[in-house]
Amino acid sequence: MATVKKLENRQIFGMRNRANLEKRITDHFHQSRDAIRVIFSVIAISVRNGLSTSDFSFMAKDLIRSLFLENEEILSIPLSCVYFRDYFNDSEWQTVINRLFSSQEEYEQLTESTRLYLEDLRPLLNSGEFPTEKKTNMISYFKDANGKRHSWSLSNVNPTITNEEHYALLSILGTLTIFEKDGVRRFVEPIYADFMTYEPSFDSRSEEETMKLQAKAGKLLPITTQKIEEVAHESDTKVELTSTSEATGAGQEAGIDPSTDKMSTKKDTQGQKDSLKTIDRSTIPDSAPKTYQAQEGKLKTTLTKEEIQLEPEKRTVPISPEKPLSNKERYQKLLEQKNRNKQSKQGLLNQLNKRGKKRK
Repeated sequence: MATVKKLENRQIFGMRNRANLEKRITDHFHQSRDAIRVIFSVIAISVRNGLSTSDFSFMAKDLIRSLFLENEEILSIPLSCVYFRDYFNDSEWQTVINRLFSSQEEYEQLTESTRLYLEDLRPLLNSGEFPTEKKTNMISYFKDANGKRHSWSLSNVNPTITNEEHYALLSILGTLTIFEKDGVRRFVEPIYADFMTYEPSFDSRSEEETMKLQAKAGKLLPITTQKIEEVAHESDTKVELTSTSEATGAGQEAGIDPSTDKMSTKKDTQGQKDSLKTIDRSTIPDSAPKTYQAQEGKLKTTLTKEEIQLEPEKRTVPISPEKPLSNKERYQKLLEQKNRNKQSKQGLLNQLNKRGKKRK
């Protein structure tokens, strides 16, 4: 046995092609013979037509007409005929009334409230297509049979309907018993609804517009593209070392110190070496050891740089800066300075004490 095609919320409000939706209704009835579900579903689709810009009017007209004129199950829901008055001419309509009601008076009495409610809505239920310039969607909220709130959205709605028409159309869904979730009837009472209008933007389906959009667009690389530094790291390193070596060699030939951009000659360097050798440490006065030591240290540093620059074949990379002191080394240095200050202070006190004794 073939599976019965579903005719539920998703199909009733979600299928966009009218012909496919109409076929789904017909197939569902032929498989299930559920006339009441078909009638309630088409009423819901009429509500959708009143809210929508698309044409879902007079849905499954031939099937609906045959059900009200011939089907026995329809006799249990006589009030539903009011929603389909426009499906019949006057003669056929009278036949429907005679089938569903015992008299004309009963028809008028039982259907009066519904007929008055639908009097202004009937044109919307079968209004047909209503195109708009902007796409508008709707989101609405309802209470279910347990009083809990749930949302329901519909696309391509008509934003020109009045608030009263909007509320009245949504209220019709509350009279239908086919929409349930976990055994709880939905759409019992509408709470509120909002329209969401979408402004048109670009459309790449148009070749002319695509060319216009791409005219000022940059080149977007794939996400997986690697960084240039990583791809060319090895080759860049070789070029950088070669350039450094060449620059150093050229600087030596011209007598230029590449690290300082100052002119120097091999003769000057040799003279500095000779000067360092002629320093007699025994002649350095005790009163100024730091000055000579600083000069000597400076001269040593200069000579060390020159020596490196004169021998590029041994080292072609710039000298790294002096390694900063660690916290432990810095602390040790401060401790030594403190001890020296303490010794100087003690020596000064001893001299003062000696002078004081001599005066006595």
